[in-house]
Amino acid sequence: MRPTTARSTLLAASLLALLSACGGGGGDGGAGGGSGGGDNRPPPPVQTTVEHRVAGEAIVKVRGAGSGWVALAETLEPSFVSLLRPVRRLVIAEGAAATSAYNPPAGWSLLDFAVHPSREISVVIATDSEVRLLRLDRRGVLLSQLDFQDAAIPNDPFYSDPLSIPNHKALLPKATRDGVRLAPVGEDLAMALHTGRNSILAYRYSYGAGGFARNWRTLVEPGVFIGGRSVISGTFDPYGGLYEQWQVLLDADASGRIAVGVNLNPTEYAAAHAEHFKESLPAELYSGALVTELAADGRRVGTSYLEPRTPFELKAVKWHGNAIVAVGRVLPVRLPDGFGWDGMLSVIPAGSKGKAGYRTLDIDRGDVLLDATSLPDGRLLVAGSSGYFQNPNGASISEDVKPLLAVLEPDGRLREQLPAVKGPRHNQVRSVAPWNGSWLAGSMENGPGTHSADADAALLRADGHVRSVRVP
Repeated sequence: MRPTTARSTLLAASLLALLSACGGGGGDGGAGGGSGGGDNRPPPPVQTTVEHRVAGEAIVKVRGAGSGWVALAETLEPSFVSLLRPVRRLVIAEGAAATSAYNPPAGWSLLDFAVHPSREISVVIATDSEVRLLRLDRRGVLLSQLDFQDAAIPNDPFYSDPLSIPNHKALLPKATRDGVRLAPVGEDLAMALHTGRNSILAYRYSYGAGGFARNWRTLVEPGVFIGGRSVISGTFDPYGGLYEQWQVLLDADASGRIAVGVNLNPTEYAAAHAEHFKESLPAELYSGALVTELAADGRRVGTSYLEPRTPFELKAVKWHGNAIVAVGRVLPVRLPDGFGWDGMLSVIPAGSKGKAGYRTLDIDRGDVLLDATSLPDGRLLVAGSSGYFQNPNGASISEDVKPLLAVLEPDGRLREQLPAVKGPRHNQVRSVAPWNGSWLAGSMENGPGTHSADADAALLRADGHVRSVRVP
């Protein structure tokens, strides 16, 4: 274990925090009231606490929806299976308790969702060759759908050998369906797409008269070649580190500004970005991330880059007032005992370009930040994992991992660690969001490490929780 001078202070401070519990994975929008989908029933009584368990599934994203909430539940699969075809569904609550659900049609994967002020829900689903946008009412009943098409994708700039891409018209990468993210902009919708030729695109859709209409499309990153990675052995990839090069990260604020994050571990995005946009980037930027800001009308405002020059994974981007917060994990020093990963947080002022700085969060052995949300006084509530071990020469992560929930100062300094419920095996607080004057946390508890299910597939499971969080 690395020494940390803050640990005793953190333990004392954590006693001041209260994680309420009793009874019963785009932006943090959706807190407004209103009725969607013709539902004229009176709203349920306002609840102040949530404690909802989902057996056998992880909760990977949660968002408030008035006095209710919506969560994305995922069934754990071997890494190569979950990468190709994630198994997810929506859990929908009116008030504190879950009341309905949405499951995608057979053969389709649910990728992401966004909750709007009307409490209607936008959803994106996909097959290996199709992408579809759905609009659901507040109970998960289908209102309308749009089969996504973009004939311009094969003509977007591409900066690698064209023969390295099997299908330049493909909407999604061959390696994964999981290449789309959504964020609400009022009743409108922001979408980020990682295409089959590995270009990154952003779109904004308006919604009205019972359907979606595209307002604009913007190229965020030109197409490049991306290679796959794998482990020699091991069933599960707890933090998705083997395929984050295909992920696209997205958030939008209430005014419509958009943030898009792209990992560089390793890809050719940095060189292609510099050539296409004529922006100066380090010549050997193979680790780190690019974070691009778009105006509400789709104009590129600028791109910032994180340059750790060491193993690094970006996990989320979030608007935080007039700044973009990027969180993830970084390995400052590869220690022989397998400890050493730190949580990472960067606060990037709006309008920034060029190199962005970042802070590390070292609480207990291995740390990772998986999500963040703003608190009213400018502080941040962050979520993740702590106390884990990773193979110093590989990607294998231990089964024994503690949940991490903490409050940071506006500049990213640690203020206090909050208590979080710990299951018997791998634990992650995956998502945090505002809710009903408080906050929600979505978790994976009693999950597997990389090798937990190597000999027994029944151990590839986890329990999910949605809980309300009180921040002192």
